Amino acid sequence: MKLSFRYLLLIAMSLVSLIPICVLALWMSHQALDNEYRTVHDKHLLLAKNLSQALDRYSVDALSIFSHVTDAVIEQQIPSEFISLFKDIDVESVGEYNAHGQLVNVLFGSAQSLPFSLTEGDNVFDLSHLSHAMFTDVHKLGVDNPTLYMVRKDRQQRIWLAVMNPAFIGLLQSAVKFGKQGHAAIVDRQGNVLAHPNKEWQANSKSLSKVSIVKQMMAGNTGVMEFYSPAVKQDMIAAYTIVPTTGWGVMIPQPLDELYARAESEINTILWVAALSFFACLLLSWWMTGLITRPIAALTAQACALAKQQTQLTPWTKQRIETTEFVTLFDSFFSMSKQVINSQKELSQRVIDKTADLAQAQAEALHLANHDQVTGLANRMSIRNTIQQRIDAQQSFSLLFIDLDGFKQINDTYGHGIGDSLLVSIGQNVSANLEVGDIFARYGGDEFVLLLQNDNPCDIVNHKAKSVLELIKQPYKINGHQLNVSACIGIAQYDGADSDTDSLIHRADVAMYQAKHAGKDQVMHAC
Repeated sequence: MKLSFRYLLLIAMSLVSLIPICVLALWMSHQALDNEYRTVHDKHLLLAKNLSQALDRYSVDALSIFSHVTDAVIEQQIPSEFISLFKDIDVESVGEYNAHGQLVNVLFGSAQSLPFSLTEGDNVFDLSHLSHAMFTDVHKLGVDNPTLYMVRKDRQQRIWLAVMNPAFIGLLQSAVKFGKQGHAAIVDRQGNVLAHPNKEWQANSKSLSKVSIVKQMMAGNTGVMEFYSPAVKQDMIAAYTIVPTTGWGVMIPQPLDELYARAESEINTILWVAALSFFACLLLSWWMTGLITRPIAALTAQACALAKQQTQLTPWTKQRIETTEFVTLFDSFFSMSKQVINSQKELSQRVIDKTADLAQAQAEALHLANHDQVTGLANRMSIRNTIQQRIDAQQSFSLLFIDLDGFKQINDTYGHGIGDSLLVSIGQNVSANLEVGDIFARYGGDEFVLLLQNDNPCDIVNHKAKSVLELIKQPYKINGHQLNVSACIGIAQYDGADSDTDSLIHRADVAMYQAKHAGKDQVMHAC
């Protein structure tokens, strides 16, 4: 069988282009499915952790409010200013029980939602681990509807029980929707549903403890896995984690079919691109084979014609002549070499300039990261890092938590521009009168923190705090307005008892609020 050189060359070039196109298409198709799995692993797990952090923040705040409000009970009544706090954290009712678990008093909400006994009947509680406030698992027995509680025992051996409405938990769960059936689900430590798209399951607090992914969450694990969902009756893939404070499980599942559908759409696109690429390569190969074989065909035709005419062929004389193409190539290469050298010099100079710009940008970014943009003082993150460093080093110091009185009224009356200028003036006024080593920082809004480095007695610290109050109370003239503000200060001295920054700031914050309740322009000491 005889084939023309052009067709042989076309077949060879087509095979050379077809093999890498097919390999690349198969590899990209495989990568498309892998990318979908990586997306689930990265994005879904990040979403699950973010939802877990929000729930953990909510549970920490709720337990803290529950503890502080019940500690503040006087004559079996909750102070009126704390009622709104209970409503904010979805507390429906609060009851006081004696050490034997018998209801003594209803402090807030309806008595019908509270059990008369914590140790008798179907709705019983484990009272052996009440050293601190905690969320219970969902109670199903002895109640009309599955109920979530907060419970604690105080130093007087009184037991406090709060009936919770999981509205906020359901709100967080319902906010997570993606794809067609992607959602979030939240369960308690025993695998009972706290929040789920299936509202019947949520209302009945259905137990999912036998589902494989729920078993992983009950064991305290975090990760991504495939499982069969009885809710949607299909295979799912989900990221899951737990809420550290409560042990609740959070998962972000999505049907595997949705992953395959997205991957299939991308694979179809890849196959179309591969087919079009091969067709383009086929056209290009046909053109190139013609470019190569056309001179050969012309020479063959001329040789055949000469052979038919029986003419005497004169051999071609080889001459040492440089072709135009070679001269052009040499000149182009020489020109390109000079351009490369010049480009290298320019690139080196650009690297030096960009390095200097980067160093300046890093310095500016570090300053912005550690200083308040309005006042120029140390910001919240910077002062917290400083406090933690001193706690880790066991250095004695005092912390003053300062909250301005009347600042909101100034903002509302004159605008935020005047308010910001006032904050700047206060920061400059107080900073100018500090001792060496003391740090004045803006903690947020109209709250400031003053860190006194020396180990001073309480009376000296109080004296310094009152001096700060006097500095703040000085009248300020801004844009033609005479402005006057005062402040309340809560003081906490570090003596090694606080294990972290939050504990110390919390003590100072509580003391500040005590100062506010005692009246404006006050100083309260937490030591």
